[in-house]
Amino acid sequence: MKELFETIFLLASIQGALLAIALFFRKENHTANIYLALVIFALSLELITAVYYSKGWYLTHIHYSGLTYPIPLTYGPLFYFYTKHLTKKQNTFSLKNLSHFIPFISVYILIFPVFFYPENEKIAFVQKMISSNQPAIYDFVEMAIPVQGLIYTYLVTSLVANYNINIKESFSFIERINLSWLKYLALGMIVCWSIVAISYIMDLFIDLNNSFNIALHVSVSIIIYSVGYLSLSQPEIFIKPSEGENKEEKIEKYKKSGLDKESAETIKSKLIDLMDKQKPYLDSELTLNKLAEMLSVSSHHLSEVINSSIGKTYYDFVNEYRVEEFKRKLIDPSTSNYNLLSIAFDSGFKSKTSFNTIFKKYTNKTPSEYKSSLTYK
Repeated sequence: MKELFETIFLLASIQGALLAIALFFRKENHTANIYLALVIFALSLELITAVYYSKGWYLTHIHYSGLTYPIPLTYGPLFYFYTKHLTKKQNTFSLKNLSHFIPFISVYILIFPVFFYPENEKIAFVQKMISSNQPAIYDFVEMAIPVQGLIYTYLVTSLVANYNINIKESFSFIERINLSWLKYLALGMIVCWSIVAISYIMDLFIDLNNSFNIALHVSVSIIIYSVGYLSLSQPEIFIKPSEGENKEEKIEKYKKSGLDKESAETIKSKLIDLMDKQKPYLDSELTLNKLAEMLSVSSHHLSEVINSSIGKTYYDFVNEYRVEEFKRKLIDPSTSNYNLLSIAFDSGFKSKTSFNTIFKKYTNKTPSEYKSSLTYK
């Protein structure tokens, strides 16, 4: 069984290395994907290291030992910067960002003298580390690693949640550009860090026989394969979502926008007229910028009008029109031979999932239930 897991971990590490190369050269979200490539490469090194010690390779190749020891301290910061760049919260890497890697650098400084130990002393030191008989400072490091990881995972989850709320200010479709998949990835990271923390605490009292290490590395393997599919299917996001603001902050910002009440009413009137007559919402990829161009107004002023004068997010404003269009088409004799999904697509919806979710939000009924209710009237 041990050999089976070692083979799985080696294959996953190779997969991770290939994925890291693919991400590094991917044009979409290029800067963000460089960070993710580094995360995946680091996770791959973790799996290779696990096999290195499991097979006892350190006994014959001892000078490779310890090279990857501090690398887990880079997972959190790299994952965090990946998310910040993907959500357009940050576009460049500044020198102050290096502060996030101080723990990583500090641990390398701590273990640096070990690299110069004679071979027999280094083997003895590594065996002490494996048997959890290491100096107390290493106990602190190994406990700090999962704590740091959980902190960064929380930061990533907060960024994603905030982003998924704010894209509704610019997009009428969010299925392919939301980052909900990152929340699930973050959940996977929480599982991994929790396993590390629990295994460390339990190992102080009982011999776990590496069972938790196997669980940890199986989780890492699953994460590598999951990221391979999810990250490569993430499209480029060209519009920066508005910064997270509460209602009071938005009101204060709009006061300084220079848009007076009369101009706002004019834009609102033009907007409603455009939506009723030209039906731009039938374009399933209608964005705030596109709509603003059609009205010859700035996207900022249009967003202000939709939020303040109409009292809705851009996402809700457009999709409510699509729901009403669907309801009109549903009772139109010319669509009697169409199925519900075809009518939904003709009404501007982009996917079955979004259609069902949005329709139920506005009607408290599924499309099928709504159609049945019409039949019995």
